[in-house]
Amino acid sequence: MEITDSYRLQQLLNIGKKVLAEPDIDHVLESSMDHLIEISGAERGIILLFNNHGDRHFQTARNLNKEDIENPKFEISNTIIDKVKLTGEQIFLENALREKNLDKSKSVFRLKILSVICIPLIQQDKVFGIIYLDNRTIQGRFSQEINQIVVSFADFISLAAYHTMERNNWKKKHNALEEELRLRYNFDAIIGKSPQMVKVMEMISQVADTDATVLIEGESGTGKELTLKAIHFNSNRKDNPLLSINCAAFPENLLESEFFGHERGSFTGAYKQQKGKFELANKGTLFLDEIDEMSPALQAKLLRVIQFGEYAPIGSQTTKQCDVRIVAASKTDLKKLVESGKFREDLYYRINLFRINIPPLRKRPEDILLLAEYFLIDAAKRLNKEAQKFNPEAKQMLQNYTYPGNVRELENIIHRAVILCKTKLIKPEHLPDEIHDKATNYSKLSTDSSTNFKDAKEKVVSDFEHAYLQQVLNECNGNISKAAERIGMHKKNLHEKLNKYGIRSEKLS
Repeated sequence: MEITDSYRLQQLLNIGKKVLAEPDIDHVLESSMDHLIEISGAERGIILLFNNHGDRHFQTARNLNKEDIENPKFEISNTIIDKVKLTGEQIFLENALREKNLDKSKSVFRLKILSVICIPLIQQDKVFGIIYLDNRTIQGRFSQEINQIVVSFADFISLAAYHTMERNNWKKKHNALEEELRLRYNFDAIIGKSPQMVKVMEMISQVADTDATVLIEGESGTGKELTLKAIHFNSNRKDNPLLSINCAAFPENLLESEFFGHERGSFTGAYKQQKGKFELANKGTLFLDEIDEMSPALQAKLLRVIQFGEYAPIGSQTTKQCDVRIVAASKTDLKKLVESGKFREDLYYRINLFRINIPPLRKRPEDILLLAEYFLIDAAKRLNKEAQKFNPEAKQMLQNYTYPGNVRELENIIHRAVILCKTKLIKPEHLPDEIHDKATNYSKLSTDSSTNFKDAKEKVVSDFEHAYLQQVLNECNGNISKAAERIGMHKKNLHEKLNKYGIRSEKLS
């Protein structure tokens, strides 16, 4: 079959789609290598990545049949690879056997290498990897056209591989910290290895064994209750009560009674004396969920309890004392409610002594499959079903959905899938319609095959940069200085990139 420019362009786009969606560096390299061999007609190929010390860090070596090469060190020309690594310059040879500067290379003659393309992968003026392709037959000899196409591939692979390595390096650091925190504080109930959740666990470990008032902010379904429990059970109050009140679940008069208790006959329906949560939680922790829904009048009474540790039950003239640690939660930004006059400023500063923000699931995509696997095991146990797993298509759909209901929605989706699935493999048909309708995937990237090669490549790289920079900025909570440091880019250059792609954040700095 004749390989046309249109076909080669399509192959480039296929690589782009797979690389953009693939977080694993080994899979990135393997996929890239197979496509490079297919489009160039190479007999063999290898991609090497080096660590900071110049040692081989990642490696994939494949042949024309998409099989791994068992001992690539002895099957390719290390002389050529070492030269490209040292000089940072490409080598393209139509016939390596005739090159005078390779006449002492044992590997070239032993392997009878004829045609070679060897290209450095460069980021920040440093060679961090090598692409190597070779052929040993006249029929497979590389042309100048093939060489140029491989060079174009190399530009894209260099960018994608470098940033995948950087993400992996950050993941390793955060995984190490996460493991240390779990061992020390037993955070088994908090599922997540993303930088945002590691930060949450780190903050819990810092504040837990104090009496500081904590404000937990986050959308509904993000797991604020788990954060509460981690705080309480790692505090010196862990052997005393942990009680909760949902401030949105009671009308104002009943909520006051829930807080402070009441005397018999103090209001219609008060047939007997009742203790309030502040009295019942003495020496322990009281969780005020959805505090943003509390009325201004009750906010004033709560402020007095927090300030002086005293309150009076409804209908009583006696003031009582309490020693209760307050943990409050809000699904909305309390500061904005203060600015609009809907929440008392003095109470806000009392409960905002130590704030923990729980990120929505859409901002920590690294945790989606981790949570899905956890819920899958849990649902199977609860439903008394055999162990199940997700097929690749179902995983991809779960990974790319935005989850407006956050972790709680994901749990419900998995529970439903386990109920529907009659086999051991959960497939897309077991997932709800909203997953099919709203999930977005890089595989939907489309480029007109009539577009010239250079423009098509630039579009794929542009799409990658936009998605990558948006993700990094989200993970750094909109802090440009932090994001620039993390990705090794000057702050001014990052500003220019963000302006170019129209990326905005409420916390840009």
